[in-house]
Amino acid sequence: MSIPPPPAQDPHVQATAPQPPYGVPGVGAPGAPSAPKKSRKHLIGYPLVALIALGMGAASRGGSTTTAAGGAATTTVTATTTETAPAGGSESTVTETETATETTTVTPKPTGAPSSVPGDGIYEVGRDIKAGTYSSAKPDSGNCYWARLSGTDGLTDILANNNSSGQSLVTIKATDKFFETNGCSEWFRR
Repeated sequence: MSIPPPPAQDPHVQATAPQPPYGVPGVGAPGAPSAPKKSRKHLIGYPLVALIALGMGAASRGGSTTTAAGGAATTTVTATTTETAPAGGSESTVTETETATETTTVTPKPTGAPSSVPGDGIYEVGRDIKAGTYSSAKPDSGNCYWARLSGTDGLTDILANNNSSGQSLVTIKATDKFFETNGCSEWFRR
């Protein structure tokens, strides 16, 4: 890809740039420096730098807020920049505001094993359920089977078990490894 050469100019014609009106100090007077031009980069760049600086400052000061439920944290950073500059003999004001909001939802981890056994299954003591005394109401199925277990390999791992058609009561020890329940109502720790 080649770039075309610039068009030839007549060496006898001199190009002149338009001059601003006289009478504005420092603007347009012969020999006086011209006023600096504001580029669009400055109008976007300054607020962006301010926004980043405010965001870093808010982060270092812990600028996030947490809702009462503890579920979501929201950080809001607002940067406002106002520039006033002479433009053609009169003043103009440019104001830009940028707001950035970030919301993070944090789900709290459970604080240990639950205090109830919801239904049929084999539950690990200390992880899935807490050790302690549990009761279960009369089963809808007509029969409730439970077992305290030292492992899950077979009959030799049963520490204690029972079948019941009424309310059941069991004390799960911290030394038990698993608790099995089948056909029972929900178990509640006392």
